[in-house]
Amino acid sequence: MKKNKLRMIVMSLLLIIAIPSLAEKITIQEAAEMAIKNNKDIKIEMLKTEQEKIDVDRAWANKFFTVGYSGSAQGHLDKKFNRTGEAYQHYLTLSQPIYTGGKLKLNHEISKEKLTLAQLSLDKVKKDTVLSTVQAYIDVYNAMSTLGVLQKSKETLDENLKTQKELYDLRMTTQPELTEAERSVASIEAQIVEQEGNIEVSKEALGILIGVKNSSQIEIVPFGVEDNFTKTVKLDEDLAKLPIENTEYKMAVKQNDLSKKNIKIQEADFKPTISGMVNYGVLQSQDKFGNIFKTRNFTTSAGVKWSWDIFDWGTRKNNVNYAKKTQEISAVQVDQTLEAVQANMKKTYYQLRSLEKSIAALQLAVQKAEESYNLERERYSYRLITMENLLQSETNLRQARVNYAQAKLNYYFLVSKYGAFLD
Repeated sequence: MKKNKLRMIVMSLLLIIAIPSLAEKITIQEAAEMAIKNNKDIKIEMLKTEQEKIDVDRAWANKFFTVGYSGSAQGHLDKKFNRTGEAYQHYLTLSQPIYTGGKLKLNHEISKEKLTLAQLSLDKVKKDTVLSTVQAYIDVYNAMSTLGVLQKSKETLDENLKTQKELYDLRMTTQPELTEAERSVASIEAQIVEQEGNIEVSKEALGILIGVKNSSQIEIVPFGVEDNFTKTVKLDEDLAKLPIENTEYKMAVKQNDLSKKNIKIQEADFKPTISGMVNYGVLQSQDKFGNIFKTRNFTTSAGVKWSWDIFDWGTRKNNVNYAKKTQEISAVQVDQTLEAVQANMKKTYYQLRSLEKSIAALQLAVQKAEESYNLERERYSYRLITMENLLQSETNLRQARVNYAQAKLNYYFLVSKYGAFLD
């Protein structure tokens, strides 16, 4: 009994293992959320942001005093290299920057600017990743929609081939007609196989973006497309919002701000640096090692240290001029970025308007192609047209359906792209 029971448990476990995992249904919104959570490009940008936070703390700490320890041991030798004496000392040094020409303050400000720039870069990568995910999701949807159209066509062509075989057996059609029907079925089967491969490739690309390893198990969920999107937005108002809300433009402005501060950093090299120091310990050399630990030998000293580079063959001047040119380039890039973003937003808007008209026309084209195909089938039944004419009509219907589906999916992507300009 126990052996039989154990055998049943083992068989049950093997059966569970053998059952393939169910497909994972993922909506387009869920795919975008998974990409933000799992995408490696985003993780890299997050780590870079953390680095910049560390750099802010480091720049802040550089403004304040540091404490260091110094110690030395020396042996004195005569001309014959015989030891004649020893010298030992050790002490603590507290050093506080007093004046650096504004470098420490500027470095702290620059580190905070770089942190803001890193955060903007992270936002941009997130936005780009979401758009890429939407496109990848749509690619899968498009491939599956096309496969559906092809499979529907195959059903029609299979029925047509069946009819042709029956007619051929009754000697009511010719061998070329039957061969053409067989060719059409073979052709559509090849297209179906190719499209199934496209689906797998598209799913793999989507899986990489959203962090799903077993991409073949991804099952997308059909989604609707908002009609007449352009009627809900005002292009002129959105264009006016770009300098405030667009990530790319804000990054260009922030880069220009950094360039301005870099000029000041280079100009600070013309100024002297001053720091204060306090030393405490055995400042006078002792002839025995043990004497450096006796409190009577401990002393304190305080002072100021300064330095000033006076002549360097124009190196500092060239550094300033180079920084100014860099800033001039950055200023031009600010305008260039805004112009490019504005042009892309306008282009996307007018593409959407064009697609709104096209989608309606493509929908009518599908209806017309369906009517035409039904008519051609009837005409063929009376042998008023050839098999080639009938198959061409079916091909036209298939392409009309594909064009309509692709246009609607492209419209959805452009809606997402338009919204991304203001993120």
